Amino acid sequence: MLLLLQRFATNLLLPIRRLLNQGFGYKLNPLHYLGALTIFFCWIVIVSGIWLLIFFRTSVDGAYQSVEYITHQQWYFGSAMRSLHRYASDAAIITLTLHIIREFSINHQRGKHWFSWISGVPLVWILFLLGITGYWLVWDNMAHYVALLSAELLDSLPVFTGSMARNFLTDSSLSNRFFTLMVFLHVIGLPIFFVFAIWLHVFRISGPRINPPRTLMITVLAMMVLLSLLYPALSQDNIDLSQVPESVGLDWFYLLIYPLIQSWSPAHVWLLLIGLTGLLLLAPWLPPARQKQVAIVDLKNCNGCERCANDCPYEAISMMPRSDETAHEQEAVVDPDLCVSCGLCVGACPTAMPFRTRSELIPGIDLPDLSAAEIRATIHKVSAELDTDKKRILTITCQGDSATENLKTKHKGIIEVHCMGQLPPSFIDYILSRKLADGVMMTGCSQGECKYRFGMLWTEQRIQRQRDPMLRKRVNLHQVALAWQKPWSEYPDMSQRLNAFSRTLDNPDGQALNTQIEKPRFEINKPVKLVAMFTACGLFMLAVARFSNWPTTTLRDADQAVISLTFSQSGELLQECRKLTQEELDKLPANMRKPEECERERRPVKVVFKLDDQILYEESLAPTGIWNDGAVTVYKRIKVPHGRHQLFIGMRNSNIEQGYDYQYQSELELASGQHLLVEFDDLSKSFVIN
Repeated sequence: MLLLLQRFATNLLLPIRRLLNQGFGYKLNPLHYLGALTIFFCWIVIVSGIWLLIFFRTSVDGAYQSVEYITHQQWYFGSAMRSLHRYASDAAIITLTLHIIREFSINHQRGKHWFSWISGVPLVWILFLLGITGYWLVWDNMAHYVALLSAELLDSLPVFTGSMARNFLTDSSLSNRFFTLMVFLHVIGLPIFFVFAIWLHVFRISGPRINPPRTLMITVLAMMVLLSLLYPALSQDNIDLSQVPESVGLDWFYLLIYPLIQSWSPAHVWLLLIGLTGLLLLAPWLPPARQKQVAIVDLKNCNGCERCANDCPYEAISMMPRSDETAHEQEAVVDPDLCVSCGLCVGACPTAMPFRTRSELIPGIDLPDLSAAEIRATIHKVSAELDTDKKRILTITCQGDSATENLKTKHKGIIEVHCMGQLPPSFIDYILSRKLADGVMMTGCSQGECKYRFGMLWTEQRIQRQRDPMLRKRVNLHQVALAWQKPWSEYPDMSQRLNAFSRTLDNPDGQALNTQIEKPRFEINKPVKLVAMFTACGLFMLAVARFSNWPTTTLRDADQAVISLTFSQSGELLQECRKLTQEELDKLPANMRKPEECERERRPVKVVFKLDDQILYEESLAPTGIWNDGAVTVYKRIKVPHGRHQLFIGMRNSNIEQGYDYQYQSELELASGQHLLVEFDDLSKSFVIN
């Protein structure tokens, strides 16, 4: 099941990656920087949010008006800042979602990656909470809708005894302190946790990519600014609590769950949220991953050069003082809790030389389950099986790469390694100088980015003689192809890349690679690629803007009104109080002498709501609290047809068997969209209609 889901995620992203490669190029492909783009969008949110905070007023009357002032009277700058704030927030959700899908597709939730995956789950929750609290601050119709349903969702938890939703039904029940609290949560409280969560998410990763390439940042920011100017974010109508709007435009990136709160019960929504969170938390162990053997150090061949430690993507190797009696000052030490068995350290080790014949091929650091000696033996075995009547090619591929499954022919062999970076450049020299093949193609991960972060990058730099250990100058680069580089990357299929490389080997002159390959059918010139970059970013931003308030969600039908029934009431004591005798009082301490002794448990409260003799709500509510002595809270929003109706409300909190202790009956005329509030006044002991 896990493999099917990962295959589905890979197939979902693969066409997008190939398309973006044509416009952005491999090194600028946004799918390679999803986590960094999410952080970049958060920076835009922070900078634009500071500007908005300067002019925001934390009051019931001032919140909406101040946002409108920024949007319309500061159209030259404030409107753009507000739009950037909103669109960057939505874009962060898209890149975060794609980041989760991509990491899952390459199995980055399992094994030693579990910590980064688990620490990323709170980031998702915090980011959504930041967006939701931000919408509350606008205090338009959508903000009221979000606040009301959020309160209903929280009220369903057993930790709250009252009803938070009641605070959003009248103007008098909401104070300015609410907006002060929201500003604190949105601007200070949640961002502090968010920054800490980001640090926790990446602190075990060596050289994490916090920022995307500058060209990509400029392109994305330019299109976002253009979108903000052409399609500014606007508030919806101001709140009128005596009316219920027919629909509101919904931000489907942050508020996707809210229509479910309308149509489902809050308990079902909580089950969904908790279930999805639980699946994310359990994903690293569903099913338990087979533990790979970590890299081992052979001190007889380790000279303490530090290359393995420098190239390790997970800081699993540290240099420590020498523990043997050799002249070297330090040695490599592997932390088994951090090592993911990628083999990049083997590719960096200068002692991993396949030319060694007088001694065993035992590098200073090696992988027990796929050693350098085993790779050399496999190369000899596969090479011996190839026919020599045509140019022979050895394809080096990463384990589990489905894109190279069908590449093996009588002239083409496949060598699997844990990661492309595991193969030292000296092995390429060995293959070509010993005539074991006429060409070597290195494919890398089919997902377009190395599963172990730097394997393809380190390999590229080693082959291009930019990083130690470097490929020897005697090796003809005409005989080596990196499948993720141009011109090979412009072929959509790996077999096409391999066939194109085979044709270049038939050229005896060994000219430059790009002069010998036929033009791929997807080749795009530089000006067109520049246009494609801006077009792709523009389409992305248009999608962000469109789904930030469309489609609308329906709150009521056109011919309906809404009645909110809400109050708190305590049932009578289950047993009557008993007067204490003087003798009993004398036995009690002075500070505990009460004239009566009363049991704490109270009776349930029964409520009935009828409209035209039709029961729309009937409930017997048990008292709250451990001792069943607390007040019950009634909160119910009911949609009713507009027009003239007979309304009846009854409440019983005593031991009478028939009738009601308090009741209200009246004939009402309800207009379409009208919001009627029914409360119980404790002073007059009667129901009040507002």
